[in-house]
Amino acid sequence: MGHPRKLPEISPPVTQRRRGGHLQDLLQPAGPDHDHETLLPVDLAIEKGLTLRLPVTTEVVDLAHASGRVLAQTLTASSPQPRFDYSAMDGYAVDAEDMGGAFPVKLRVIGHIAASRTKEDIPLKTRTAVRILTGAPIPPGANAVIAQEEVRREGDIVAINRLPRRGENIRLRGEDVQTGDTLIARGSLMDARAMGVAASAGVAQVEVFRRLRVAMFSTGSELRQPGENIAPGEIYNSNRYILRGLLDKPWIELIDLGACHDEPKALRARMLEAAAQADVVITTGGVSVGDEDHMADVVHRCDGTIAVTRVAIKPGKPLTLGQIGQAAFVGLPGNPGAVFTTFRVVVEGLLQAWAGLKQQEEPVRPVIADFTWTCRTGRATYLPALLKGYNAHGAPLVDLLPRPNSGKLFLLSKAEGFAVLSPDCEGVKPGDLVGWFAL
Repeated sequence: MGHPRKLPEISPPVTQRRRGGHLQDLLQPAGPDHDHETLLPVDLAIEKGLTLRLPVTTEVVDLAHASGRVLAQTLTASSPQPRFDYSAMDGYAVDAEDMGGAFPVKLRVIGHIAASRTKEDIPLKTRTAVRILTGAPIPPGANAVIAQEEVRREGDIVAINRLPRRGENIRLRGEDVQTGDTLIARGSLMDARAMGVAASAGVAQVEVFRRLRVAMFSTGSELRQPGENIAPGEIYNSNRYILRGLLDKPWIELIDLGACHDEPKALRARMLEAAAQADVVITTGGVSVGDEDHMADVVHRCDGTIAVTRVAIKPGKPLTLGQIGQAAFVGLPGNPGAVFTTFRVVVEGLLQAWAGLKQQEEPVRPVIADFTWTCRTGRATYLPALLKGYNAHGAPLVDLLPRPNSGKLFLLSKAEGFAVLSPDCEGVKPGDLVGWFAL
């Protein structure tokens, strides 16, 4: 297959098997790259990565401190929600079946109920109403609430101009949740909605996975930190800040070990320091095949193992996955664009799994290319791109940013997503079907 399929209309979205997968053709084994290496398809690299460690242990925290944490238990409802029938409006509780005669019907107001603990019932009698406020329990005998703006009140008498329907403006007991319903599943992120659901069920403490400890450092003798003086041949360490931004999650405890020179003894010492205190060690640089690419050897000299060394992805082929003691090792390439791409496509999902988050189904949507591109086969290609509207059939159109390549970090910062090309794609022309990985 030299080109992606060409469709007159867009197909329904294709959901990947797990985060980081692609359209079905991207899940096929990759052929050899042009340097005749056997490359591991992205999906298989993720499968291998998931085996490198188990999710972290758990701890109990107060609900007030659970925001952004990963739930380690399934919360079920011990009672219905709402717990009682209540009014959804400020108005008057009435019996809709006690409205015989010509309108307006006049009813005598016999009581007042607010949204608080009810000390006594105020049952309705014939031709009566009860003043009721939002959230207050429905009194015995009432089956509807007329909004206050729809009645005219004079003293203890309200005049009603229409027949209310049974159940009008009443929230029924158990209409949201029944006893035994699953409220929040294990592996869910405790966001604002989950916090509210837990609180509404009276949950004061929750069991969560402890934060995933991630140690990171950059490799490269040429690296300088922003603010330092820079000499010819040196560059500022953007990878450190890319990773800090990507790893800034409430469920991650980040250990930033800065940068290390390309010297094997120093790299080994930094690696052992990182692995001793972290669940995951992430490095940038030193994973290719150059004279100063020492990381694979460093892992082995730390009594570690390598599970993945070459991935069929562009950019980011040198992505390396392994293990040092109890810590998983993630060796990202040195190119900043490749760091960002491989993290989003491969590493982010691994971290989520190791942190206890349930697997995320993130589709790579089919979209229509509005660009021309020639590429080599053998690797799934991720190109910085923008959505630019729809074609005549309502299918989304994608265009590339100008002259994209993995070295253009500023260009990547403008992308809305990646146009994804399959490993056997030789080229793209306007109207072809490609994948879309939203950022």
